[in-house]
Amino acid sequence: MAKILVVDDEVHNREAMVRALGDENPAWEFVVAANEHEGEALLLQHVGTTSPIDVVLTDLVMKSEASGMTMLQRAREIDPHVMAILFTAKEKSLDRYAAFDVGAFDVVEKNIRGVIAAKEINIKARAALRYREWSRKVAMTQRYFDRTLYGAIDRDPSLLALSERVVTIVFWDIRGFSLLCEILKAHPTLIAGFLKEYCDIAAKIVFSNGGVLDKFIGDGVMALFGALPPHSRDGREEAVAACHAAQQFRLAFVELRDRWMVDWKLYSPQDIRIGLGCGIHTGSALVGSVGTEFRDQFTALGPHVNFAARIEGRSQGGQILMSQSTEGRTSHSVKTGPAGEINDIKNIPGIYRLFEIV
Repeated sequence: MAKILVVDDEVHNREAMVRALGDENPAWEFVVAANEHEGEALLLQHVGTTSPIDVVLTDLVMKSEASGMTMLQRAREIDPHVMAILFTAKEKSLDRYAAFDVGAFDVVEKNIRGVIAAKEINIKARAALRYREWSRKVAMTQRYFDRTLYGAIDRDPSLLALSERVVTIVFWDIRGFSLLCEILKAHPTLIAGFLKEYCDIAAKIVFSNGGVLDKFIGDGVMALFGALPPHSRDGREEAVAACHAAQQFRLAFVELRDRWMVDWKLYSPQDIRIGLGCGIHTGSALVGSVGTEFRDQFTALGPHVNFAARIEGRSQGGQILMSQSTEGRTSHSVKTGPAGEINDIKNIPGIYRLFEIV
């Protein structure tokens, strides 16, 4: 359901706008404001919720001749993805170029001869909603995929459709991170800055090795290798790429930790020990874009995903563990050693050998 914010200081104009657009679009939801300050408050109230404001329709001249321009600018600052349309009956006060500079999606002059303003605004609002949906999908794509894949996905959106694929799934998690947060709870910026760099490094390493960034889970990271074509025979190349990513991230994490440790020591006498655990597994999973009208996600589903997570849970700080199915695909290029076995995985009966990258 689209949510539309109508900002106009004239009550009868607001009501007429809502009535005209509502008649044409019964599924739309409307909120109204009498000026730019009320409009800003409503935007702030809805941003980040499951029902954000999609389109702002604002009059130009309200409290002042700059009211509509202020509303445009604040709307885009609060939510860069919101679509804003400026309308006015006072075209002499209108500077189209300035309106576009501050983020207007379009501008409607209500006094143009032969044009019914409500009909024109309706057309523009529908176009704005389509553009917002497109930009939201692009944003989703950019979040998970390296830029080199954008063109292929744009040409063939079916690549995002759910299908069964052999993938190598990698989970990372920081050992000791909860204790670190407790030690430095009086200095949250020291945690936030570290975590931002950590996530940036993870994304760059996953992308540089041809992987897909599935999600961040607090201090955890999930990545997929082999989720998109082209695929190698039996997923061998993708499994090797996953192992290389794990090795690179292990080294990068040590450098990142040591650099931040210099600042952490200034604010706590307590011994700080954190390390990066990693689990890798190769298997068949249902891979693609899933979600609701409020949130899309490209991910993998199935028991093999759970198995990879369980392997990561067995790893110690600095340790990279993998399953036998991954080791069999990578033994020709990745040096490993035996790391025991597991036989107590819930809902996954059996005995499973583990290997460690040495």
